[in-house]
Amino acid sequence: MSGISHADYVRTLSPWINAARPYLYRLPEAPERMCYGLGNHGHWALQANNTALSAFAVLAVDPATDPVLTGMSRDELLATALGMLRFALHSHHAGDGGTTDGDSWGHSWISALCLERVMHAVEALDAHLTDQDRDMLRRMLISESNWLMDHYEIVAGEVKNNKPESNMWNGALLHRTALLYPDAQRADEYGEKGTQFLVNATSIPSDAGSAALIEGRPVSEWHVGANFFESYACNHHGYMNVGYIVITLSNAAMLHFSYRNLGVEAPEALYHHLQDVWPLVKTCTFPDGRLMRIGGDTRVRYCYCQDYCIPVWLMMRDRYGDADCEAFESGWLKQVSAEMAANDDGTFMGERLRCMEDVSPLYFTRLEGDKAVTLSMGAYWRRRYAEFADVPVASEQPEALEQWEDDYHGATMVKGPRRAASWIWCAAERPQGLCLPPDASDMAEWRTNLAGRVAGAGLANTPVVESHNHRLFPGGFANCGTFRTRAEGHFAEGEMPQDVARTCVAFAALPDGRTVVGLQRATALNRAFLREVKGMLLQIPNDIFNGKTRRYFSGKGVVDVAGCDGVCETLELSSWMNIDDRMGVVALHGGESLLVHRPGKRQIAIKSGQWYAHATYGDAEAALYADEICLGKCHHSELASYDAGTALFDIGFALLPDTGHEETRVWREQADALDIRPCPDDDDVRCVIVPGVDGQVYAVAANFSDASSELLITGCGDDPAMRLTDGRSVAAQDDSIRLELPPVTCEVFRL
Repeated sequence: MSGISHADYVRTLSPWINAARPYLYRLPEAPERMCYGLGNHGHWALQANNTALSAFAVLAVDPATDPVLTGMSRDELLATALGMLRFALHSHHAGDGGTTDGDSWGHSWISALCLERVMHAVEALDAHLTDQDRDMLRRMLISESNWLMDHYEIVAGEVKNNKPESNMWNGALLHRTALLYPDAQRADEYGEKGTQFLVNATSIPSDAGSAALIEGRPVSEWHVGANFFESYACNHHGYMNVGYIVITLSNAAMLHFSYRNLGVEAPEALYHHLQDVWPLVKTCTFPDGRLMRIGGDTRVRYCYCQDYCIPVWLMMRDRYGDADCEAFESGWLKQVSAEMAANDDGTFMGERLRCMEDVSPLYFTRLEGDKAVTLSMGAYWRRRYAEFADVPVASEQPEALEQWEDDYHGATMVKGPRRAASWIWCAAERPQGLCLPPDASDMAEWRTNLAGRVAGAGLANTPVVESHNHRLFPGGFANCGTFRTRAEGHFAEGEMPQDVARTCVAFAALPDGRTVVGLQRATALNRAFLREVKGMLLQIPNDIFNGKTRRYFSGKGVVDVAGCDGVCETLELSSWMNIDDRMGVVALHGGESLLVHRPGKRQIAIKSGQWYAHATYGDAEAALYADEICLGKCHHSELASYDAGTALFDIGFALLPDTGHEETRVWREQADALDIRPCPDDDDVRCVIVPGVDGQVYAVAANFSDASSELLITGCGDDPAMRLTDGRSVAAQDDSIRLELPPVTCEVFRL
């Protein structure tokens, strides 16, 4: 156990109050009301206000609050929180006032979220509310509930109409209103539709035929559609979205604790499939609480969805007795504190988001508010429920998954004591891979990671996946596919989008528990001007969370590389390198030296699009710095012409997580000493022979064509090879083995 307490949350949250004060605004026409941020009628402005108000409210009523840290007395905090609450109440459609732009807010698919995330603060302020406050709160909740009853249809879908999070928060709001106001005219209706919302939040396809009972009726009768796949993958915003699984669960947590506050049993529909999806979420969480976003993220790194892990951890600890959640909490608080210490102004993300703050105060206050509200939840619920001392640790703990796959997303993942590795085709910025020590969260980055990069002259360069397939096998996986890079958003009037390159990728995790092998080939499809060509592209964050320095070992010695120092350069190392004595990288073919590109400025941004990439916004969307480790090619920045058919890169590499630099060097020597040789019959076949750390020898072969092919491997003796993807033995003859390779397939053989 970590020994985390509510006081830890209070200490972390308190300095932010001073940082938030410049964004507080008192309404001239109603000076008793105030808001945080823009305060207009848009739902994200109200979201920012309500998340910030939660921090002020919780600190105001907590005896552990230190006015020296907050810069406000508890009375001042209380007055501010009440002013912000009254702003939200009066400016709602059910109120008698307006927002800063004179309009009112509410009655949308997302307005319930603004209310759900503030309700713990309303509970905290209960003793200080006036009769008018209570009446306006009732009117607002009933107004929102009636709108959901009369104007909002429940929908769900694995890809189209995917609504897991909004179904959860809308169902929660309806149940909350029925709970608080059982005398309301439509209270029974709220409960009925609220249950259907909840059952169709974490819903899966097999629910359509499920006879399990919820409130006396089979799940199949409540079922509208599946928002999750049977694997519990969630395709939210068009990609495998670990973050929005968390958002969905976080809204379950908010209602869970409200029922606990009143000593009433929550509806069973609230917990529908929560224990089933939790092992995947737990697998995708580093020991320090940071999410392992195997499907990537279209937003600013280390915020928003990440922040809302806190209520999820608290619920899983409270309801299910998960002993690991406290360590997640403790680790995440340390990371929040580390970034706050780097800012020197009390903000949560001031340094990383300074450019964003300059162009979008709305987005900045919204993201700052998300951290504030979730920290306030930790502070309030841990104090309110006596640190959960009355909840015993479960006798059987939910275990993380060792392997996982999902067909729709082309996703494969393995996780063990020394390696976390994944590959996903339908990702946020597709495709992307991951390979790192399972406790090295500060080494994780997602944006087309390990897929190489080709970029043309347009504002946006979109990967278009053509085909892919994958297979798990005991202890590993093999994943293979192809994609085209489409350059679009060109400057010239009438210039059409152009497919500039085709990239083929094979990515395999070997069953030795550590080694991962990658094969990549990129070819220019037409004559084109390209701005970037980077083979391999392993991105290693080098920012606040690792102290802005990385140590790279190689055959050329040791070099310490600073992050965010304004220097743009490319360092040439040797055929092997090691990162911080934790992660080995070895070039197998296609380049004699590994390259470390230092971009000079933060480049990990909100998902690219013409609206973000426009020069007006400059670097506002970039909020993380990463070194880029490349092989075969590292062309960047300047446009260069490439002829059709040009091989942009054609490489093979090995990754060795949880490996020191000396072991990496020895592995390189062992690989060089192998006498086994692949002899492809087809130019579309690639193969490497590598030693496993288990003492075995493996062949990783890929067929990048759309036709079957064969591969001859010589020098392997008379013993048969084992095709790991199906467990079949392949006989040897005359010191050779001939292997069949289906189209667009990666195969792994034990020789």
